[in-house]
Amino acid sequence: MKAAGEASRFTVKGNGGEGAIAPLAAAAQRLRLSAEGSRTWALGGGAELTPVVEVGGRWDGGDGATGAGLEVGAGVAWSDPGARLVAEARARALVAHAGGMKEWGASGSVRFSPGPGGRGLSLSLSPSWGASESGVERLWDEGMAARAGSVDGGGAGGARLEAELGYGFRMRDGVMTPHAGFGLGGDGERRWRLGGRLELGPGFGLRLEAGHRDPPKARPDRSIELHLDARW
Repeated sequence: MKAAGEASRFTVKGNGGEGAIAPLAAAAQRLRLSAEGSRTWALGGGAELTPVVEVGGRWDGGDGATGAGLEVGAGVAWSDPGARLVAEARARALVAHAGGMKEWGASGSVRFSPGPGGRGLSLSLSPSWGASESGVERLWDEGMAARAGSVDGGGAGGARLEAELGYGFRMRDGVMTPHAGFGLGGDGERRWRLGGRLELGPGFGLRLEAGHRDPPKARPDRSIELHLDARW
């Protein structure tokens, strides 16, 4: 948890000569709060359950940019290393007391991890709705003025989906993982990915991927990407 309060005031007396500066007085106040809490419960068979709560608030007053906002969020994560499964769900809402700004969002994910050494089936599925990314840190750093473009934007972004399927094959010196992915944007945009990853120990990785993006109001575009990771 962290909290801060600030107050400032400055005054310019002005002068009466040519090119005079008019007297000026300005004051500003700020209150900020950010907190997150979680607890993990051990379940049978090595599984764990972790609920999370999050809250952030800010008030800016005085001269200049002003505004107030409060964001609350909650989520729960479940993991079972033995079954190679992780599932998570989160929801958050932002209520602003200035400008009528509203935001909300929810997201979930399910991940099935590959076996030892990256071998075997892997799967990830991540749906989301609205403005699902937490903005508590942004609210702390920037306040409400920087978010004025989201007024009444509770459903901004609509429903989205990201999915990927892969399978790792053991090779003589590493693991080869062909994979395919699909994405659906909130505006109806569709994305496809097809490629493979080659991992030769902890110090070398190579990824080749072809992509196709189909925007709703533009021509489709295609890409080919090659990534090389080397550590020593």
